[in-house]
Amino acid sequence: MKFDRDIAVSQEAPTAGAGEADDEKTREAAAPAIVANASTHSQAPAAIAPRQQSGIKRERLPDRRGGYTQKGRVSGHKVYLRTGEYPDGRLGEIFIDMHKEGAAFRSLMNNFAIAVSLGLQYGVPLEEYVDAFTFTRFEPAGLVRGNDRIKNATSILDYIFRDLAVSYLGRDDLAHVPRAPDAADVSGHQDLSADAAVSAKPMTLASPGSAEAKDHPSHEATTSSSVTPDVAAKASVALTSAGEKAHRREHARLQGYTGDSCPECGNFTLARNRTCLKCTTCGATTGCS
Repeated sequence: MKFDRDIAVSQEAPTAGAGEADDEKTREAAAPAIVANASTHSQAPAAIAPRQQSGIKRERLPDRRGGYTQKGRVSGHKVYLRTGEYPDGRLGEIFIDMHKEGAAFRSLMNNFAIAVSLGLQYGVPLEEYVDAFTFTRFEPAGLVRGNDRIKNATSILDYIFRDLAVSYLGRDDLAHVPRAPDAADVSGHQDLSADAAVSAKPMTLASPGSAEAKDHPSHEATTSSSVTPDVAAKASVALTSAGEKAHRREHARLQGYTGDSCPECGNFTLARNRTCLKCTTCGATTGCS
């Protein structure tokens, strides 16, 4: 029996030794992977570059600020535009609110206004926004009511940035109604008054007579007295006609038209139709179909 136990012990010994050898080989094979993994984790924080801080800082507006509120209707949709200004008069923020619109659309316009305001406070020029968003086309679009300078818009954004450009950049080319005439402005009314002043001067017309007759005082007085009333009457008629046309043109622009007369019917009801003009009275166009 003792002999059998010695044989069993002798058989178990090599088996245990083989198992320990296998475990040792496994640990040796796994050691490089563990070391490599640990080195990777230790180098990971060093591989991430620190965040670069830009030199542009946000210029916040004062708690109490100036600005204006503009109410308008674009194709029947109410739009409220509110601006906030820096003490020097520069535009610093805008607020856009649309009355009786869906919650999603109103939220989108409010967040768009916040994005534009942040850009303005970080130094983005207003001209960039004006060039980017004017003449964009989507509904609602059409006639604008409630604004003194803008009478037509191709979208809500087109209306908003037209108003901002006219108010803060002096972009009269984006307005449909010119500024009120002043001393520095050369308007049609001033041109008419200047023409009237020139036309009202007495005119002496040359006669087919001799030079001696034209130089004679009696001939000069007779010619002046006979010509001046006719010239004054013609000038008065021309002034009345030109003044009436100027008034009709101004009234048409206030209604959203271009202010040009229709070549077919003569009415001042030409409206922009894509790349040309179309008369809303007779339907005639200036070249497009």
